[in-house]
Amino acid sequence: MTSQPTCLAWIRNTLAALCLLAGVLAAAPARAECTASGACITAGPRLASVDTNKSALLGPLLGGLLGTGVSLNAVDWNALAGGNLNLLGFLKVLQAQLNLSSPSQVLGTNLTLAQIAAGLSVQAQAEARPQLASALSGLASRLNGVGATVRLGDLLKLSVDTGALGASTINALDMFTGLVQLYNKRNVLTTPTPIGISGGLLGALGVVNSLQLYAQVIEPPVYNCGPVGSTFHSAAIRMKLKLDLVTLAPVTDTLVATGLFKSASVGIGQLDVYVEVARGEGSLAAVNAAARAVTLQVAPGVADLYVGKIEDDVFFNRTRRIQDSDVQFGTIGALKATLLLNLVAIDLPIEVKSIVRGQAPFSTSVTMSGNFPQTRTVSSSTLFVTNAANSLVSKLQIRVANLGLLEGVVLPLLETLVTKVVSPLLSPVLSGVADPLLKLLGIGLGEMVVTVEGICQACDDFKLTKAADKSAALPGSTIVYTITFENKGTTTLNNLKVSDPTPAYTTYVDSACGAMPAGLSCTVSSKPEVGATGKVEWGVTGTLAPGATGSVTISVKVQ
Repeated sequence: MTSQPTCLAWIRNTLAALCLLAGVLAAAPARAECTASGACITAGPRLASVDTNKSALLGPLLGGLLGTGVSLNAVDWNALAGGNLNLLGFLKVLQAQLNLSSPSQVLGTNLTLAQIAAGLSVQAQAEARPQLASALSGLASRLNGVGATVRLGDLLKLSVDTGALGASTINALDMFTGLVQLYNKRNVLTTPTPIGISGGLLGALGVVNSLQLYAQVIEPPVYNCGPVGSTFHSAAIRMKLKLDLVTLAPVTDTLVATGLFKSASVGIGQLDVYVEVARGEGSLAAVNAAARAVTLQVAPGVADLYVGKIEDDVFFNRTRRIQDSDVQFGTIGALKATLLLNLVAIDLPIEVKSIVRGQAPFSTSVTMSGNFPQTRTVSSSTLFVTNAANSLVSKLQIRVANLGLLEGVVLPLLETLVTKVVSPLLSPVLSGVADPLLKLLGIGLGEMVVTVEGICQACDDFKLTKAADKSAALPGSTIVYTITFENKGTTTLNNLKVSDPTPAYTTYVDSACGAMPAGLSCTVSSKPEVGATGKVEWGVTGTLAPGATGSVTISVKVQ
């Protein structure tokens, strides 16, 4: 017969074991994880701020691309520049306004720029951004007269389910500028109307009196929300700068010293510069959801520069590649002189031309991690503008018609005079005029601006339930847990992961994939050794449709 103390001890131990087993059977639920299905990337402008000069230039530049005026003040431009709005929310606003069945349908619908600006304004209001909402509303009203349409899907490519866009943003200025470039390509089919800009507004007072700006989009940008391997690119632009210069008059003593002239003067007062920037290209190389890191491969577009004269119907022909033969001599000034022999006055145009073709830059790897959006500027060379200006000068050809027998003596001297004048002029024109104007469109000479707007993930609607095959178990018994997952949302889910640790006081026995819906496959991607403890992970690949369910199992042994 067992003594009373021994019996009491057995009862206490048994109760403790039962409490322990209750804890095992009520183990913590399995965790649902999902790996990132991709990222959203834009290739275009990301102005940190818009000062008064930029504000005054943005309106004419974008208005020229649209063929109409676009006037906002610096405060409103700054609101757009700092306006990062939820992308999925914006698409849903347009979905509701257009009475469409899904955000994806919005992308294929023809919309006016005013409709898009109004949709962005509503989303800004929903996110409690009153200044941004007001700026976008004002922009929408100014665009009411722009009747032609664009398709958002021509600018923004979605290669992931729209449900994965919950954490991705779109910058209001990026969106608007990209759409203006898309509009130009789709609707402005003729030579662009020139825009007049003063030298003072360009910050080139003392060098440039004014310029006539012609800008044409050869290819609009493409933003992309997609998986690894997705591509994106910036716009391809052709720009003509017809510069009215502050007249430069080099000293002409060397001409008079030839004994051919009683007097001579040279005046340089005009210059036509042509800039063609091919699209910069990039691809999504890797996404690490755990580290929130995105790696891109980025290559800026090739920039070709011309000085001289190219007929507008040639330069702004989108289907034509500019050939060297298309570049003709263009007038930049005049030689005025009186011949010593017969005192005949001459007034001859001085003409120049130069061609510089950029070399394709190497692709650069760029990694961004942490919170998004994040922006990087990738440069092919920090000396690109300087080198380009030097090349234009070194390749400069000079022509003066009707010099006759004087050409052999006079032309070399004129070449020296003109080169000395033009050489210090080209670098400021490229760095102080062409490059800043291009950067307002998100395109730099030898540069490409890229922004990761967010990682594409959708896990909020991935629901798990966990159940044991018995309600009580003793040490040495095996418990089989079945973990059932279900898509409780309205959009498909991709690249899912389930993880579950062995409960306390148990060791690992086995794990498996259970029933799977069509289109889904499962593997046990990580597990501890039999008899050990640790976490089991199942990788679930394919697409889990709304309402679809599947299951996995794990067996453990009670210690």
